[in-house]
Amino acid sequence: MTRPTPVPAPPVPLRTERLSLRYFRGSDAGELLRYYGRQDTTRYLLDGPWDAARARHEVARRAGRLHITAAGFAVCLVVEEPGPTRAAGEDGGRRGGTSPGEPAGEGGGAVVGDITLWAVDDSLSLGEMSWVFDPDAGGRGLATEAARAVLDLAFGHYGMHRVRVRMDARNAASARLCERLGFRREGLLRRDWLIRGEWTDTLVYGMLTEERPR
Repeated sequence: MTRPTPVPAPPVPLRTERLSLRYFRGSDAGELLRYYGRQDTTRYLLDGPWDAARARHEVARRAGRLHITAAGFAVCLVVEEPGPTRAAGEDGGRRGGTSPGEPAGEGGGAVVGDITLWAVDDSLSLGEMSWVFDPDAGGRGLATEAARAVLDLAFGHYGMHRVRVRMDARNAASARLCERLGFRREGLLRRDWLIRGEWTDTLVYGMLTEERPR
């Protein structure tokens, strides 16, 4: 398979009307622990809740995922809401990497979630997204706003042909987020993933480049 023409590193931070999406840094461990340490956040994830050691490990791992240049490579981003007020979004997807806190980074923003985009195959034209957002202030549309920015990154910057999202079929909040974004439900994989000793169903959503929100 012919490799695509290399593209430059993504223009991070990504900025939206209310949010900044930036790379991870070590000081984010406490912020991620705040929501990954909760049962309601991790209910549909592969594992959890996290402890402090796991939070530090995950932040260190994700801090090195900055650019997509080969299959399996990813861009991992913290979603930050500028300003001093704590805030949150919706719980999200679950696979591979699932819909605020102390002043962190530029503008003293609060971390409200995190989102990842990675390449599924060597053509770098097939991508997958996942997200997890602090559930404390759902209903403000922050997860939708952040995910749209990452879809722009996938289709606009990286020139991907298709992006998919996979999730535990019980995760209704994440399914609603996919539908708000314009993803199409493409299938239900029955009892295909063993999660904490339980075989669970997986919902699959997909979006083609011509279907991206404008």
